Amino acid sequence: MARFCVKCGRENVELIGPLCIDCYLETKELVDTPREIKGKICKICGSEWAEGRWIKHRDLTVSPVESVIYREMSKRIKLDPNIEEFNYSITNQYSDPNGHSFIDIEFKGRIKGKEFRVIKTISLKVDKVVCPDCIKKKSKYYEAIIQLRSKTEGSLSPEKKNVFESFFDREAIENLSDIAEGKEGVDYYFIKKSVARRIVSAFTSSVKDVKVIETYQDETIRNGKKFAKLVISVRI
Repeated sequence: MARFCVKCGRENVELIGPLCIDCYLETKELVDTPREIKGKICKICGSEWAEGRWIKHRDLTVSPVESVIYREMSKRIKLDPNIEEFNYSITNQYSDPNGHSFIDIEFKGRIKGKEFRVIKTISLKVDKVVCPDCIKKKSKYYEAIIQLRSKTEGSLSPEKKNVFESFFDREAIENLSDIAEGKEGVDYYFIKKSVARRIVSAFTSSVKDVKVIETYQDETIRNGKKFAKLVISVRI
C-alpha cells in the first residue's frame, strides 16, 4: 500500500508523520516564541539587568537592547524537534502610533533538507534606567582610594604614572568614580574595594620594589556593621 500525504494526497514522498515535508512546513508551528520580551538596561553605560544583577554590556557588535532580546530568546524559544539547522536575526525594530515597541525576528532553518523561513513579531518592553554604578559615579561615590606616590622626594614622574595605569583594564576604568592629580602624585577613587585591590595586586606581581600600605578612613556604622573607606598607598 502506497504511503501518501493526508493533506495534499501526494504519494511516494518522504513523510513526517502523516504529512509530506512541504505540508509539514506549511501547517506546523516550527518556532514558538514569547509574545512579549521585557528587560531593563542602563541608559548611561548600557548594562543589562539579568538574573538578579547588573551585567556589563561587552559585545560591541550588538546594542544593549538587542542583547536583551537575544538573551531572552535563547531562554524562551521552542523549536520543532525535526529542525536540523537553525538561526535567527532581528530584522526590524519599530514603534506604533501609541508608542508601543515591536521587533520582527526572522528565523531560518532546515527540516529534512528543506529550507524554511518564518518571521515573528514580538512586543518589546525595555525600561531604560540608571544603574547603581552610574548613580555612584555621578555622585562621585567611592569605597577605595589608591594613592600613587614616588618613593623618592619630589613629584611622581609621568612615566611611573603611565606604567601603573597600564594595569587598568575595562572593569577598572568603569569602576573609577574620580581621579585627583596633585603635586605629590595621583589619587584614584574606586567604587569597589575589590577592584582597587585587584589592580594593586596585579601591579605588584609584575613590578618590583613597590611599597604598599593599606589603611582605613571615615569609619561609620551602618545597620550595626562597621564601614570605612579603604586607602591603599602605593609608592614606586
